[in-house]
Amino acid sequence: MAQDLAALNQQAIAAAKKYMGSFAGGTVMLSIAVVAVFVANLGLYLQGSTPLWATVLVYAVATYLSYTPLHEAAHGNIHGNRQNLKWINDACGYSCAQIIMVPYSTHTVEHFTHHRFTNQSDKDPDFIVRRMADGPVEFAKVLFQFLWVQVTFLFEGHWQQAPRREKFIYATEIGIAITWRLLLLSQLPFLVWMALIVGAYLLGASFTVYWFAFRPHHPYTESARYKNTNSLIMPRWMRPLEWFWLGQNLHAIHHAFPRVPFYRYHALFREIEPVLRAHGAPILGIFDGRAVPPEQGSLGRG
Repeated sequence: MAQDLAALNQQAIAAAKKYMGSFAGGTVMLSIAVVAVFVANLGLYLQGSTPLWATVLVYAVATYLSYTPLHEAAHGNIHGNRQNLKWINDACGYSCAQIIMVPYSTHTVEHFTHHRFTNQSDKDPDFIVRRMADGPVEFAKVLFQFLWVQVTFLFEGHWQQAPRREKFIYATEIGIAITWRLLLLSQLPFLVWMALIVGAYLLGASFTVYWFAFRPHHPYTESARYKNTNSLIMPRWMRPLEWFWLGQNLHAIHHAFPRVPFYRYHALFREIEPVLRAHGAPILGIFDGRAVPPEQGSLGRG
């Protein structure tokens, strides 16, 4: 049995390699679109062209969408194997980080620790989000704690050894993020500023943390490869929302093969689903959390 699983694992690795290494032009376009929409949204409101409720909604959506390019950039999935294009990878990471308020310069330190120790209570920095299901008060508390970890994880045993250049870039990122938000305060009434910079941001960030961190790893009891992250299967009628999700409902593909770009998750999932099932990977309905049997057709269920 162990030999069979090892062979299946090699089969999955071979399949995944077909989707790695290319320059991710689609992710670049997503980065440009997200930043452009974010800036235009604020500009239109300042000109009086859009109502506050619409501006808040777009701000929240852009906040969520900005994390995927940042996440891809942290893994080097934008430039792929083309090291001469790493500057594009970094440009996408730095620009989208300004929206989601997670420093690109140090995100890999926290995020790679999460990958290495997924669901290990004493080592995984994302483990705190397991408490999000413990009621609305705990949800809010965990959200702030999680976001604080993303910004400050560099100081957990890494700051002293970090090169000066890394410290300077980190401080610059934080400084720019604070500066443009304070400049907006000079152009907006305080309550409007709070609605956007705090309210809309937290709306988008909470969606990101819940669907990008909490649901994929719930119930946080497994740390083994293939078992530590869920594939959340959506019914056919939710396909438009699945596009908005940017494939993150199949976050298990990312944890098994982090160098595969997000827009390849579905194709790889379809190819290696039997391998995932053989290894006991959780393939669950997005609403009921129950195992989806193969005969129901996991992608495009219903």
